Amino acid sequence: MPEVSGISLTNARLMLRNAGFDPERIAVRYQEAYRPADEVTGQSPGPGTLVAVDEPVELVVARRSLLHSLPQVFQKADRDGGHFLREFLWIFDHIAADIQRKLDGIHTCFDPREAPPEFLDWLASWVALTLDQGWPEERKRKLIRKAIEIYEWRGTVRGLKIFLSIFTGVEPKLLENRFPYKGFRVGQVRIGLDSIVLPQVNLSHCFVVEVPSRYTDITNENILKIHDIIRMEKPVHTMYVLTFAAAPASDQLQPFVIGLGRVGGIGVIAGERHGIPQDSE
Repeated sequence: MPEVSGISLTNARLMLRNAGFDPERIAVRYQEAYRPADEVTGQSPGPGTLVAVDEPVELVVARRSLLHSLPQVFQKADRDGGHFLREFLWIFDHIAADIQRKLDGIHTCFDPREAPPEFLDWLASWVALTLDQGWPEERKRKLIRKAIEIYEWRGTVRGLKIFLSIFTGVEPKLLENRFPYKGFRVGQVRIGLDSIVLPQVNLSHCFVVEVPSRYTDITNENILKIHDIIRMEKPVHTMYVLTFAAAPASDQLQPFVIGLGRVGGIGVIAGERHGIPQDSE
């Protein structure tokens, strides 16, 4: 247990959180003392005690009671030295202090770098941005900070790159006026490799997105999210293809093409078979 006595309540909570203690397990009890307001005057367990991080922690904090805001007649102690009204008013002191503490830090709620996680969706709504709940918190914060810049470049190569870079963590390449599939055309495609039935393709409205990451390094869920981002940010009339970094050469599919392929270690070339003279037939 670290020693937090003599420092502010905010710093004490930060120290305990960094030490691994659950913030929800840290209780605060106010007590009048001749010390600056919100200074920790005591703690339980004591400093240096070996405790589990899930153990409850109580901090005694100096604070001026609301009793001093009442007329003098209500500030008198009881005959036995106690003061029921002062102890009763500590309940409202805790409520008022929590509200005041939030108001003192309200400016952090408008900064995506400091806002509490539960404020991110509300903050994103200020810039007409809908956050995916599956995104990591850090990417949500970065996307909110870049939202206005993305809107300025929406529908352009730069805007799509910024959005994809935030989500993937790497900068993709965008190749305009390209499309890897030619459609099914006799003499120009290889069956099973690049033969595909497509509508008429206008290359001036096509582009390729190359993500410099292996396909196997990205989950299927994130791949679908990448597609969603591209469809949301691209011009509506365009077509695109998403590709990833190529696998090592040993893992690549080698198509059989007459003149290049090999069967059983013997090269086969049109009009000639290695090892057998052409006129032996």
